[in-house]
Amino acid sequence: MTNNIQESKLIVELLRQTTSLQIVKDFLKSKDLSFSSSSWEEILDKRILPAIAENRITNDELIALLQSVEECGHQHVFLYTCPKEKAIELMDRSRIVSILKSIKLEDLLTKPRVLDQPANPQIVDVRWQSESVDYNMTIKEVELRKFQTFLGTEQHDNKIHKIYGLQEERAVNVAKLHRDGLLEIRIASLANSTKYEADVRRFRNHLSAILPLNEFKELSLSTVKQRLWNERSSLRDLIRYSDTTIRDEAGNILKAATGADDADLNTSTIVGESLDHLLEKDESSYCAGANLWFKRNNQLTSDTHALLNGELNEFALPANCTEKDYNYVLTQLRLFNKRVS
Repeated sequence: MTNNIQESKLIVELLRQTTSLQIVKDFLKSKDLSFSSSSWEEILDKRILPAIAENRITNDELIALLQSVEECGHQHVFLYTCPKEKAIELMDRSRIVSILKSIKLEDLLTKPRVLDQPANPQIVDVRWQSESVDYNMTIKEVELRKFQTFLGTEQHDNKIHKIYGLQEERAVNVAKLHRDGLLEIRIASLANSTKYEADVRRFRNHLSAILPLNEFKELSLSTVKQRLWNERSSLRDLIRYSDTTIRDEAGNILKAATGADDADLNTSTIVGESLDHLLEKDESSYCAGANLWFKRNNQLTSDTHALLNGELNEFALPANCTEKDYNYVLTQLRLFNKRVS
C-alpha cells in the first residue's frame, strides 16, 4: 500500500510539472468524483489519495492521464516514412516482445515505468493503440536535461561577472510509428537552443534496436507550407497567420509578420500580395517557414500554435496541448502535404 501511495504522489507531481490543475479536476469529474481543489496539495491529499484508497480510481488511470498530457505539445516533431509493409513488420508484437526481452525491458509490456529524473535516458513505455482507422505503436523515453540559466551579475575588483545557475528538468521524447508507415519523432522543446539535430540522432540511436534508422527516410513538409500559404484565402476559418517567410534559390529572404500577436496576415492584402509577387516572378522561390494558428472549431478544443520552420521534415507545437488537438494538427498537416494536380 505504501508503494502504491508513493507512486500516486510521483504521478501527481509529474502532472503538476506537465499540465494544469484544471485538467486533473476535469479527469476527476469525468470519474464522478469530488474535484473541487485550490492547490495541487489539496487535490492530492483530499481528492486523489482517498479515491485511490476506496478503489474508485487506480494509478493505471492516473498514468494514462499523464501519458495523454506529457506526450503532446511543447515539442519539435520530425516526420519520417517507410513502406506500409515494413511498418507492419517493425511493429509486430512478437518481434517487439523478443527485442524487449533481449534488452531486459520486458516489464514495459505489462506496465510503463514512472520515472522523475533518471540519470541516463530510459525507455519507459512501449504500447500499441488503435485510433479510429489508425493502428500505431508508441515508444516513450524520459531523460534528465541540465542547462544554464542567467541569474544576474556581480562586481568584484572593478570586474563584472555574469552568474549562471545550473537547472535540471525532466524531458519526455516520443516515437510513434503508424501502420501506414509514418514515423513521428517528438523531441521535448529545448530551453536554450533551436537546434535539434543532435537530440534527434541520439534518440533515434537509442531506439535503433526497435526501429532501425536505415528503414526510414525524411518526409518533407515543403508542400504543406506552400499550400497553406497559396490557399490561405479559402482557409481563413481554419488558419490564422502570424508570419511567413519566402526564400529564393540564392538564399535571400522576404518575411512578413503581423504587428500584434493576435493579428492575421490574411487581413493585410498588400503584405500578402508582396510575398505572392516574389513567388510568381521567381520560380526558384518557395515558402520556407510559417508561424500560424489552427483556429478552434468543433474538432479543436482551443486555438493551437504551430511552427513550420527548421528542418524540411520538422514542425513544432510551442505549448502543451491535448492529445485530441495534437492529432488534429498532425492530420491537417498530412492532408495539406499531399500535392494537388
